Amino acid sequence: MLCLLTISTFTLSAQTYIIDDNFLDSVKIYTIAVADPQTGDETLGEPAFKMAMGQEVEVTRLLKGHTGYGAIEVDGHEFGVQSKYLLFSEENPEGTEDIFGDTRDRVNHSWTGKFFASFTPYAIISLFFIAAIALVLLGFKSAAIRKLALYLVPGCILLASLMEVWAYKTLGTDAFWWCSMDNYGFFGSLFRAIPFCIFVAFQLYSIKLYERMLLADKNSDAKLSIKPMAISLAVCLPLTLVIVFGLAALEVNSTLRDILSVVAFFVSLGLGILISLRKNIKILGTVAGAAFTIFGIVYILASIVAIIGVVIVIFEIILQILIIGAAILGLAFTMKHGGSGGGGKGKGSATWQTNDGRWTNGDGIYYSSRHEAETRR
Repeated sequence: MLCLLTISTFTLSAQTYIIDDNFLDSVKIYTIAVADPQTGDETLGEPAFKMAMGQEVEVTRLLKGHTGYGAIEVDGHEFGVQSKYLLFSEENPEGTEDIFGDTRDRVNHSWTGKFFASFTPYAIISLFFIAAIALVLLGFKSAAIRKLALYLVPGCILLASLMEVWAYKTLGTDAFWWCSMDNYGFFGSLFRAIPFCIFVAFQLYSIKLYERMLLADKNSDAKLSIKPMAISLAVCLPLTLVIVFGLAALEVNSTLRDILSVVAFFVSLGLGILISLRKNIKILGTVAGAAFTIFGIVYILASIVAIIGVVIVIFEIILQILIIGAAILGLAFTMKHGGSGGGGKGKGSATWQTNDGRWTNGDGIYYSSRHEAETRR
């Protein structure tokens, strides 16, 4: 009866999880080590083996002192695994608790996280930009294509921009994984960074090309407005944070502080947008002017995301170049000063002069000249 009760309790306490992640194809499984002998807190020890995606495991308990690690049993031995790679299985009995919280809400287990961890969305974004580039170039040569391009170019750029914003919202800086030095090394990331920079350059300049097409039949001096809303989008958040911390430092009432912060955010954001909207409506009319302004907002947000990506990628590449350059310079310096030609007064040289004017090369014999000491080494 005691054995049956023990087995029953063990079964109830164990939950079924699936090894899962959006980037990796396998997950490291670790031994369990004691982190603190006094408290008995546990942690992950040495890597023991790997498990492929999709494997089911029974998590018997949490590691003591670390709720982000779970214990699993394999071949009668207990091992540890990071909870971020565990997805609560739908095959668990109804009412079974997910001891790690709601693992199904984690990005690396979601379909969006897996979607943006694949090449598919970035291929779609690239195709949108290629189509926009082709339509712009053809639109300047053909009046018929130009009329079509006036609708399709902003549509392509808008869809690509929305996907860029969506990718960044989902994965953050991991959205640029396809240019990562860790994944593809120096040359692999460099070859991916070059077309990426070309697309970003086109994205930044595309608004000017589209403006030229849009205003081809207008007054040559007419210019659409995008700069005021770009400034508003850039300053609204920093300005709001300054006001929040400033009011907190002045010990302003929390309710009043919240109201003033919200007002500051929307005023700083809306001011530039309204200025651009008014000017664009004046040039294009109500519907076209409003549509261009909305397109401009999405374009600016996507451009910010793209610029962040370029900065991250270029910084990684430049950092790697600096590391390699420093290693080469260090090796050259070592080879230059580690040779036999260096003389001097210090004993770090291959030959040196003693206080009484004699020379030695470290063999215990003293010579009358440096040349003699070097040649008899």
